[in-house]
Amino acid sequence: MGLVALEGVGKVFRGRTGSWEAVRDFTLSLEEGEFFCLLGTSGCGKTTVLNMLAGFEAPTSGRILLDGKPVTRPGADRGVVFQGHDSLYDWLTALDNIGFGLRLRGVRRTERRATAERFLQMVGLNGQGAKHPSELSGGMKQRIQIARALANDPRILLMDEPFGALDAMTRAVLQAELSRIWAETRKTVLFITHDIEEACALATRVGVMKRGPGGTLKAVVPVDLPFPRERTSDGFMRVFREVHALIHEEIHGGH
Repeated sequence: MGLVALEGVGKVFRGRTGSWEAVRDFTLSLEEGEFFCLLGTSGCGKTTVLNMLAGFEAPTSGRILLDGKPVTRPGADRGVVFQGHDSLYDWLTALDNIGFGLRLRGVRRTERRATAERFLQMVGLNGQGAKHPSELSGGMKQRIQIARALANDPRILLMDEPFGALDAMTRAVLQAELSRIWAETRKTVLFITHDIEEACALATRVGVMKRGPGGTLKAVVPVDLPFPRERTSDGFMRVFREVHALIHEEIHGGH
């Protein structure tokens, strides 16, 4: 069994107007140290999968295991990075934002600061620690979010389209930075995206979901290419075409 196991997981949301099936019979195993991109069309349920693994939502059926133990609530063993940066506290400096989780756990100030400085440097923002989020660009804020998640030393990093709101140039820079950080830390990553090129550039495996409602895992494509990846290479284009064909089937074909 891998680090993470999702076994026949389903999720049905119930509201005043009825029920809506977001995810159906989703099964996936994630190995320690892999970078897994979950890709799919809008509304396929990929963010719901992440939220269930994070413990924000409970599955309606099936089970989710981390290190063989059921996931029933949020925990420090799962670090989450969201698309927006609203989760940063504007009244705290960048360093204090990074060290916030450590503070909640009662880590001493000197140790907390040293850890925050180390991860600030890791995400390429050395010297920016005294600034507040309002003084940072969108790309810098996302780096702070990544540093904060890593500072808590989670078993797995859950990233929900973290670069989706950024311009193309900043997005490409942060993709390269994230690859470098992953190579350095070898953290297990589940990365949600709808961008085929982004998935092929970052992942060791790409999972493609069927379209929703009631989305499930359609196929998993291994990406056996060296880092950093040359996006115009024959190998990259081969993987891109394979993933693109799977997504195209969902857009134009169906279940």
